[in-house]
Amino acid sequence: MNSLDLTRLVRELDATHDAGRLARALDLGREAASRPSAGALLDGLSAGDAYQRRLGLIAEYTLRDGPRVLRALEDPSRRVRSLAFTLVPLCCDDPQALEALQVAFSLRRDRTLAVLLRAHDRRPVIDRHLDWLAPRKDVHDFADLVPLGSPAAIRKHLAQALDRPSALFWKRLSRYAPDLLGELFAQRLRAVSGELDAVHRQLLDRHLLRIADAAPDTAMTLVELLHSRRIEVPYAVWKRLADLRPTVTLSVMQRCDVTIDDGLFSRDPGALSPAALSALVRLAPRALGEPDRLFKRLDPDGRRAVVAAWVERLSGHRRWMLDEGLLYWGRALLGHIEDRNHRDFSYDRWSEGARDRDGVIPIEEVAKLPAEYREREGRRHLFGVVALGTKPAVRLRYARFLPWEEAESALRLFLGHPEGEMRGAALTTLFAVAGMRPDEPSLADRCLALVVARKNEQDPVRAAMALALLAWPKALWRAEHLEPLGQMVRDALDASDCSVGTAASLEALVVRRFRLDPSWAARWLFTLVKERGRIHDPLFARHLSDDELAVAAPSLMEVARQWADRERGAPLLQLARGVGKRMGMVPGLGELVAESLAAATWEWHALDAAQVLRAFDRPRMEALLGATTRRWYDLGWVGSITALAQAWEDKPLPEELGAAVERVARGNWLVGHIHQALIALRARDVQRFDRVVEAMVKTDESLVCLPEVQRHLHARRQDLLDPFLGHRVITGRFATGKTRWILPFDRGFHRWNPAQSARFHETLSGLVADQDRDTPTVFRALVILPRLEYAPADALCALADDPRPAVREKALRVMARCDAGQGVATLLQCLDDARARIAIYGLRRALKDIPPARVVALLSAVPLRKVTVAKEVLRILGELRHDAAYALLLEVDGRTLHRDVRIALLRALWDHLEREPTWAVFARAVAADDWVMASRLGDIPADRLTASSDRRLSALLAKVLDRPEPEARIDLLQRASVLAVRDPDRLFLRACGERLGSPYDDEVRAAMRALTSRADEGDMAALGPMVAAVREDVRALTVGLDALLSLPLRTRAVWTQAGAAAERALEGDRRLTALRVRCASAWRTPSDWGEWVLSLVEEGATDTDTLRAIEAGVAGLPVTALRGLVERWSGSRAPALRRAAVWALERDAGPKRGWTPERLAALRALQADGAAEVAGAARAVFPPREMGAPGTG
Repeated sequence: MNSLDLTRLVRELDATHDAGRLARALDLGREAASRPSAGALLDGLSAGDAYQRRLGLIAEYTLRDGPRVLRALEDPSRRVRSLAFTLVPLCCDDPQALEALQVAFSLRRDRTLAVLLRAHDRRPVIDRHLDWLAPRKDVHDFADLVPLGSPAAIRKHLAQALDRPSALFWKRLSRYAPDLLGELFAQRLRAVSGELDAVHRQLLDRHLLRIADAAPDTAMTLVELLHSRRIEVPYAVWKRLADLRPTVTLSVMQRCDVTIDDGLFSRDPGALSPAALSALVRLAPRALGEPDRLFKRLDPDGRRAVVAAWVERLSGHRRWMLDEGLLYWGRALLGHIEDRNHRDFSYDRWSEGARDRDGVIPIEEVAKLPAEYREREGRRHLFGVVALGTKPAVRLRYARFLPWEEAESALRLFLGHPEGEMRGAALTTLFAVAGMRPDEPSLADRCLALVVARKNEQDPVRAAMALALLAWPKALWRAEHLEPLGQMVRDALDASDCSVGTAASLEALVVRRFRLDPSWAARWLFTLVKERGRIHDPLFARHLSDDELAVAAPSLMEVARQWADRERGAPLLQLARGVGKRMGMVPGLGELVAESLAAATWEWHALDAAQVLRAFDRPRMEALLGATTRRWYDLGWVGSITALAQAWEDKPLPEELGAAVERVARGNWLVGHIHQALIALRARDVQRFDRVVEAMVKTDESLVCLPEVQRHLHARRQDLLDPFLGHRVITGRFATGKTRWILPFDRGFHRWNPAQSARFHETLSGLVADQDRDTPTVFRALVILPRLEYAPADALCALADDPRPAVREKALRVMARCDAGQGVATLLQCLDDARARIAIYGLRRALKDIPPARVVALLSAVPLRKVTVAKEVLRILGELRHDAAYALLLEVDGRTLHRDVRIALLRALWDHLEREPTWAVFARAVAADDWVMASRLGDIPADRLTASSDRRLSALLAKVLDRPEPEARIDLLQRASVLAVRDPDRLFLRACGERLGSPYDDEVRAAMRALTSRADEGDMAALGPMVAAVREDVRALTVGLDALLSLPLRTRAVWTQAGAAAERALEGDRRLTALRVRCASAWRTPSDWGEWVLSLVEEGATDTDTLRAIEAGVAGLPVTALRGLVERWSGSRAPALRRAAVWALERDAGPKRGWTPERLAALRALQADGAAEVAGAARAVFPPREMGAPGTG
């Protein structure tokens, strides 16, 4: 290679901007494949400084030369190394990529590179890397890489990965191989008779939803296995399976006898077969979602299947046994049940369940009933609901469900009411009768006759009538209705009190009648707009079809011309916006807007008109751009020019608009206008912006003071930067010329050339050297200095001896960021004096990519006399993959160390849990007198544990809990529930249990949470004695049981057993009966609990606390279990239990269940009870008065 050629190339690269340099490098890469001289130039670049080496490496994007990339992996420059690692998947063949992975392994970058290779589907390389890593004993994170391999490689190395898994391993396995993860969990479940261990329970809870999402068939197997162990599957998992495999999911749920939750199959019920729909209706109809939406999404066969199953369900139950909540769901089916008895029965039960405590059903729900049942409910609310007797405004609304004559009779008094508000409400209700009965067209005639007859009504009543007519369905309107409707409009316009709201409602009525008679609607729309002077609905045209708009066009144009003639520009533009993109269907409207734009004398109106044309008539606006922008410029409306450009969607801007904005930017306008023009160009026309900035900055250097210009020069036009990199005064219209400027760049300097970097570095160094400069400014300059990758770092390193303490400290902190590690030697020199506490933290970053052997050699020479230095040195050594580093850690352990240094040593050994000497160090620490140091052992991450290290760590954690200091125990106990240790010898679990008797409440709660989260079936035998051991400490007992009972005990077999064990432990002490009741209600089934309470109370447990606990238990039962409880307890010989039956009955008659005849009969029986406490409580329960129950007055 001719050195002159390289010099010429470098000079060429220096002279252009970074994008040009990158393009030239890419071209050079293409040429090098066929032209040796180009390859020689690349060799020259690769042997140059970091700037040249980066550009030489950029050429590999087109050359794809693997050996060059491999050589760059060990480049002194961090930026070049990072770029080389990015290029490995693109440029290296499999052997080269494998070599790159091995280099990355030594630098602890193999995980990042493996992810890149996986993203480029280079899994064979990862497979070979796994084969290379598998025999090594010093790779504690081997499992992390296994899920990145091919399916075959994952299975090949799975056993080894499972010997020492990590949270990252499980996360990646769920992402890349969810089916395999599901199979793995299934194998683990089949290998045990009960639940999984605590670690695998946590993992399964965390990843089951992902398995269901990506491998639903495997998830089906898992949920069946979980249910067989009495482990409740989360709703989200069932929902996902039901969405993906509805039929199979239903089959599994039926086979497992799982409770099917509401809405589970609501996403796509049409995917279910008629047989499956029938089965769901019999089992759990609410799982299909709201019935109104359900029927719209089913085909005729599906609808018939749902109705038939529903009728069968109704026929197969006694009235008392039916779930009124389900009957409420079946309201939508009433109109589809053919058998009259079944239909009436379903309606009666629905009505009873839908009423609130006053017997009222929301009018919206009544409106959804079939006509015959709407009438029944209308009459009941008008004449039978006592609570509505004093609320006529609410009551009369239900008259809309009655036949016309009956409704008119009921409303007659209010139709003539002296208050206009009541008259309007009555008329609204009467008109709604016609709307509810579209098959009776004569009712609409009677309503419109009423409207015409009441032409002199006050405006609020007129507005109410208009709104009522708007609510009518379209099918109700006929052509003969247009004449009275027109009369209504005429009468309203003639009234002096016609309000905006009334006019808007009339306008909407007219617009919606285009379907019947477009010419009539167009005529009246013209009249309304003409006389009211505006269009009330800016989007009125959305209600018109194309044909209807075409008919309305002449009338709209007539109004538009009148407005244009009267210079009413705002309504004209509002009309144009209402027509929107169909402006071309109203011939002449675009011309009127254009004329308004051309004649505008107000800037805001001109811009508004231009925006309308831009949005809805783009060709016309483009044709007007030249004349418009010239006029605006001459009038000084330059702000509108930039605003129009910023709103223009297309890039780049049309030539006329772009030229106008450029003219503003170059003009003699206010700085704000010029700034906005430049912003518009940069956002919408970057090429023009580039040309404008290049030209303007040459005539006025102060333009660089604008942020957009600064960013553009820094990111795109580095070739224009040279004049602004010095510390000098900048003059011009955008600067005062009174002070020196340093441009506020703080990153991205790799795009500069070395000369620019050196000059800016010199400027910043001069600023830092200024003794009078304020500290924050100096600090900002110091932060930037190491980011100038192509500038020498000597000046920065020299600041380690600066006499200013703050500057010296800041320089040491940023020194480690130098791109090629230039600050390492300086930082090492500082470790033996007062600067060490700062230098050591920077050293960690500086050593990041240095080979481990070299790092160990450097650190072994560092004196450890200072605590801060020693802590950080040990931390760095602990993370190195090198035997010498571990040996050095053990050597340090033999010294006398400060407590903080000893704690740092323990932390450094976390990555070496598979080495025998590590545990000896831990054992000495846990037995030491210093509880703070011992407590830190509880922070050891339970990740990547083998069976042996799991056993050791569990024993160690148990010893931490055995320490007498509560401060040493509490943090570990609070984290115990999520620690990923399997604890095979149960030492840690027993240590948690022993803390149930602690005098500290938070420790007791944490201990109980740890027990319930970590225990399995084999541990339950020990729980009872643990609870019994603290019976005398009632406070600790209560706190611990509160923590236990806060869990849903019935959802897991282990928790159910825990509740039973706690209940048994409380037997024999009548003082603890209330706690026993709470325990029993938490784990027993509702029927079992009811019988248990019956026996308990009849044996004499009637104290106040016990009854309160029973009341709380009743409040927590599912409502479907209450009716049986009422029946059983009402017949008890114990008055206290019959009193409890009142609680159960009152809750059983709650919302969507109601006071059925059976419940009323049960209430009457309890009100007649011989025991005063029972009868009194029952008489204080009040069904709606019209039901006539005793006690209601």
